[in-house]
Amino acid sequence: MKKHILIGCLLLLSVCSVLFLYHYRVEADSRTQAPVEGTAFSHDLFDQVLQEHVNENGWVNYTQLKAHPEKFEAYLDLLAAANPTEWSYNEQLTFWINAYNALVMKGVIDNYPTTSVRKVKLFNGFFSRLKFQAAGKTYTLNEIEHGILREEYPDPRVHFVIVCASFSCPPLWNRAYTAETLEERLETATLNFIRNPEQVRIDRAKRRVYLSKIFKWYKDDFKMGYDGTEDFLADYLPPEDAEYLTSTDVKLNYLNYDWTLNDQKIHK
Repeated sequence: MKKHILIGCLLLLSVCSVLFLYHYRVEADSRTQAPVEGTAFSHDLFDQVLQEHVNENGWVNYTQLKAHPEKFEAYLDLLAAANPTEWSYNEQLTFWINAYNALVMKGVIDNYPTTSVRKVKLFNGFFSRLKFQAAGKTYTLNEIEHGILREEYPDPRVHFVIVCASFSCPPLWNRAYTAETLEERLETATLNFIRNPEQVRIDRAKRRVYLSKIFKWYKDDFKMGYDGTEDFLADYLPPEDAEYLTSTDVKLNYLNYDWTLNDQKIHK
């Protein structure tokens, strides 16, 4: 009897180990990192992909993209082999913003169909255990966001142009970002996000501000050049709301984050 119990326990332990390794293993996208001779880097292919597969509301046709990935894969090859180190600041920042958004899309179609990036790997593994190639190296999405974008190009407005493929994220713009218009797009994306009542709204009766959890998760980022989140918000709110926010003692309440996939099939 004891022998059977021991065998059963060992079998259960083996099954648990396999499941653990499956959910926690790091998966890397495999592609060449060598630059193709005579090929200049450009975001044009990504721009075409976005126009073809993302609508004006920021919802993605992942079914169509997965079925016709040729342009997208060609752009990912360019990302993998690019060398942005000698580019201007705005060119580098644009590169990493587009790279992040493209690699999120790659992570989704590699695991599609799914209804949420949270279902791809347990414990936020979509962002920490899937690896992708960019600029000659291999990165997780977390490494790009926290180790590159937030560390090397600190600008709180970046949070409103990088998209985690979920309903509560900022909407995915259906154009690639360019260095020439980056400042304008950062301002526009930030303004649109903050003036969206689904992301930020003020309840004067209760003296409360209800806002996206982005402002909670990255609250220190909104202190760069500002006296905290309220001061940052005031720069983008209508004048009467900005004055109220900076002159009244309000309580910040963070909205639930909807991780449902930003899929055109789901959001009709």
